[in-house]
Amino acid sequence: MTRPSTRPRTGPAALARQVTIALFAALLLGGCVTLPTEGPVVERNVTEAEDARQASDIDARPPASGASRTEVVTGFLDAMTAWPIQTSVAKKYLTTAAAAQWNPEQETIVYSDTLPVRQLAGTVSVELTAADSLDAVGGWRGPMPADQLTMELRVTVEDGEYRIADPLDALVVPATWFQQRYRQVSLYYFDPLAQILVPEPVFVPEGDQLATSLVSGLLAGPPPLARGVVRSFLPSGLSVGLSVPVDKNGVAEITLVGDAPKVTSEEAELMLAQLAWTLRQDGDITALRVTVGGFDLPLPGGASQYPVNAGKGFDPAGADATTLLFGLARGRLEWGTAGNLVAATGPFGDEGAGIEVFAARPDAEQVAVVDRNGQRVRVGSVRETADAVPTRTVLSGGTYARPTWDASGRLWVLERRRTGSVVWLVEDQGARQVRVPGVTGEQAHQLIVSRDGTRLVAVVRTNRGDEVVGARVVINGRGGIARTRAAYLVHGASGGQIVDMAWTSPIRVGLLTPTAPGTLSEVDVVAADGATVGVDELSTIVSGDLIGLAGTPSPGPSMLAVYADRYVDIVQQDEYEAGDVPLTQLDYAG
Repeated sequence: MTRPSTRPRTGPAALARQVTIALFAALLLGGCVTLPTEGPVVERNVTEAEDARQASDIDARPPASGASRTEVVTGFLDAMTAWPIQTSVAKKYLTTAAAAQWNPEQETIVYSDTLPVRQLAGTVSVELTAADSLDAVGGWRGPMPADQLTMELRVTVEDGEYRIADPLDALVVPATWFQQRYRQVSLYYFDPLAQILVPEPVFVPEGDQLATSLVSGLLAGPPPLARGVVRSFLPSGLSVGLSVPVDKNGVAEITLVGDAPKVTSEEAELMLAQLAWTLRQDGDITALRVTVGGFDLPLPGGASQYPVNAGKGFDPAGADATTLLFGLARGRLEWGTAGNLVAATGPFGDEGAGIEVFAARPDAEQVAVVDRNGQRVRVGSVRETADAVPTRTVLSGGTYARPTWDASGRLWVLERRRTGSVVWLVEDQGARQVRVPGVTGEQAHQLIVSRDGTRLVAVVRTNRGDEVVGARVVINGRGGIARTRAAYLVHGASGGQIVDMAWTSPIRVGLLTPTAPGTLSEVDVVAADGATVGVDELSTIVSGDLIGLAGTPSPGPSMLAVYADRYVDIVQQDEYEAGDVPLTQLDYAG
């Protein structure tokens, strides 16, 4: 393959767009910024993780003498918003017995608002207008059902004062408070074969204790909704010491205390990979040292510390994954770097290949294509080599959407039927149907799989518009797909039709929705777990007639807005010509 130049076009229009982006960066604190209409971006709404969100300290107030039942309940709710987080004052609103048993770490409830509290005899009722919940690890559970939005708190008299006798085992806080003080991060676990790391999104408090929160989260084990999907090599029964201190050189000292079994060098390597990938989200940490039960965890090569950028062989985006681009022009496959796509040398790069849509395997060795007016799926080599595999037909006779690959080489294909969609899994043994709740039997028209193979995301057409649903994939100990779990909502219907989607990180998905077909489109980046509160979201209005998005979970490459004659970096605004032949698809591998 010819190595193309990555230098973007730098004519007057490109320079004007660079000035526009510089002005935009200076105005980010304004929230919603309207830009000049030259170039693709017209408007962008963005919430940055560290812009103006300096959450001030909040001192909780203890109960006042002679407070009424409703004042005690209101004070209890207010006391749970103490910052930095502490619940000692909140416990003063409880009876002695209730305070001893109350476990607010079991769950977090994030509510949008409350109605005025109501008293009926010895019970005070608090009705939440809407609320979402997080599990004990900080994993997103989603909206709470309507029948759980009312908290009935029994208030009794103890030592002459009203106190709450039956608090909910949860930290109950307003969404505005949570949005300012929590951050969504990933805890890294392994797939069942310990071949690839799997990011599990969780929420942790911002602040100086980020490293401690990350390690404590890992030690707690996978979030409940991920159990059976991922595995951890950090032994159970361990806890972090008082904290995870980080020295001036960025080395985190992790002291794990408790009864731990003897750790082999292989297990130590996997433990270190989990810790390193998790802790690299703290920008102050460059390396780590670990002791378990008073003994140093053995490091590869006898090193004194383990860099957080190590463990590349377990990259959740795929250790062998490429960041090359793949395009489709006049029915044939192209590939290359941004600004320089050339015809693939394999069978699908020939004139007249007749490809409708395609998906390249993450390692760029093979590609799955849909041809014959969308009614056949074939798999073959991207380039012509001595060991290239023969092209083979894996599915035929249906109407197939763009396929999708995971890093283990499993190919997923969505078949669209009038009676409802069917999901096919293609492996070496052949193709078989896999039932995916929320997708199978529904009017789904797009499907993508995470590189680690544990999460499916699909676009489903409803009478309210397109919505995005997700499902977790259970992989057995032999690397086979056992089943998929119940569907969950990633992005609710808003009346529009989603025409394309792509991974933009291991835990984020980009969605393309035309708002004025042929003129304006909206690009939204949403959390793959469905979280809607505490997530920094990108929403951009892009001008022109877009044909799709190109995104990748691999770090580095940006999401691209794709036109027939060009493609544009949505963030940096670098623009690249498509060439003499119009594009009908442009994607990264996956």
